[in-house]
Amino acid sequence: MENKELAESVKERFGRLEERRARWVPTWRELAAYVLPRKDRFGEANAPVKGEDRIFDSTPSHSLELLSSALCGLLTNPAVPWFDIRPADRETADREDVRTFLTEVRERMTAVFNSENTGFQTHMHELYLDVALFGSGVMYVEADPDCVVRFNTRPLGEICVAEDARGMVDTVFRRYELTARQAVQEWGDDCSDETRRLAEEQPESTVEVLHAVFPRDDRDPFGIGVINFPWCCVYLEARSGHLLEESGYLERPYMVPRWCKTSGETYGRGPGLTALSDIRVLNAMAKTALMAAEKMSDPPLMVPDDGFLGPIRSGPGGLSYYRAGSNDRVEALPVHADLRSTQGMMEQRRESIRRIFLGDQLAPADGPAISATEAVIRQSEKMRVLGPVLGRLQTELLGPLVRRVFNIMSRTGALPPMPSGMDPEDFTVRYASPVNMAQKRYEAQGMQQAMQYLAPLMGQGDPFGLMDNFDPDRVARHAAELFGVPADYLLPEQAVAEKRNGRAQSAGQAQRSQTVERMAGIAKLLSEADMSKPNALTELIKASGGDPMSVIMGATSPAGPASGNGGGDAA
Repeated sequence: MENKELAESVKERFGRLEERRARWVPTWRELAAYVLPRKDRFGEANAPVKGEDRIFDSTPSHSLELLSSALCGLLTNPAVPWFDIRPADRETADREDVRTFLTEVRERMTAVFNSENTGFQTHMHELYLDVALFGSGVMYVEADPDCVVRFNTRPLGEICVAEDARGMVDTVFRRYELTARQAVQEWGDDCSDETRRLAEEQPESTVEVLHAVFPRDDRDPFGIGVINFPWCCVYLEARSGHLLEESGYLERPYMVPRWCKTSGETYGRGPGLTALSDIRVLNAMAKTALMAAEKMSDPPLMVPDDGFLGPIRSGPGGLSYYRAGSNDRVEALPVHADLRSTQGMMEQRRESIRRIFLGDQLAPADGPAISATEAVIRQSEKMRVLGPVLGRLQTELLGPLVRRVFNIMSRTGALPPMPSGMDPEDFTVRYASPVNMAQKRYEAQGMQQAMQYLAPLMGQGDPFGLMDNFDPDRVARHAAELFGVPADYLLPEQAVAEKRNGRAQSAGQAQRSQTVERMAGIAKLLSEADMSKPNALTELIKASGGDPMSVIMGATSPAGPASGNGGGDAA
């Protein structure tokens, strides 16, 4: 496709997507005005920033901040490993070089996510705010020569998206502004003549840039070069349609998570939209309550139309003059307002907003201390409630995010050398969902309950052999997997078998040494015994056929000394 034709196609497609998005913009602007005004980026780029003049109660803003912080701590907590890397072939998992490689990769990726330079934690919090408030959010993940990977949450007002046949976002158009000087620094001579002229004469004047990312249908899968990458990348000047750059991506760089989505719609719906009616009513009630309280503290005045000299001064220390002998006085207009009932209705709205923003699900439970088992059960119940929402975030955000970071680090040499005979495609990089972890811990509780139920039957020493029904090694490894134990903490199965064989051989050698010592002691005893007179020892030798060695072997055997008709009689 020629450059001019490609630029016109991209610009025309962006116009159609912008028209489809237009019906969402008024709702998004209203949500931003009532909850978080700094998120209102849906108007003109140079429009003045509105203040919080429509907010009369901070409960929605506070609930949104708590939900965003809870999602950060629950899904991408920097203190908890929230992603997993494993070889696709389980047979290679026990190789020493593979285990060392996985440990090093996990540490390096964790360092990237927790680095201040990449901005991951900061931008993830902003992304969760967008997803919870508007229902949709956008994060751009790009390679960076200074910090390997850079994360950037973009305002929803810059973005138009489209879905593929499976309902996944695969097309992202972003319109944003740069100064003419920045545009020339980025693309140099590829800028239009007008932009280069502005960079010289008015370097701080703005230029609108359109960035389009969409699947490339006309590529050669076996071809070489960015023109054959799976994802097409196009930069052009939005006003003139001048093509700045055409390149590509190996993975989709834009992550577009949605809280939930109605069938047939492209953009998501979040708790902010659900709570919008309550937010409107709460702000109206708060405004009315403030007006009523103001009237009660500074009520309107009833003033006669004659008899006073000069204006009425109702402020502290104010003097109002009236004619001598006049009976007219300034009186306050009676104001009757039941602020207590108003506060009760407002508190009901506040509690409804907190529940919509999952405050009752994510807030720590008050009350006395609970056991570890009960804590696991409560956590599992919370995860089951949040499962559908977190599942969508995992599919549309966290899973692709972890895989892209791994691939970028692999291509830029930020990972250790691959084990011999293996490629990046031989490893599975996935997000370790806390929902799955909570469900697995619930499975562990099932195993514990089964053992508690069987304990009375097993008693001392398991006389019925009930433990023969279980595979202890499988139980131990499954428990380690349930609780997220790093793979390098576990010995390979072959190493475990060798360790047990060595322990068994050591135990056998120790037993043989004890047997030899006991035989030597008994032989010494026999050599010193008086065999000239009949006694128990001579009778025992006769019973063994006259062979003293048989007596020695019988005495050192685990069953004890050899006996005739009964142990008691032989003694």
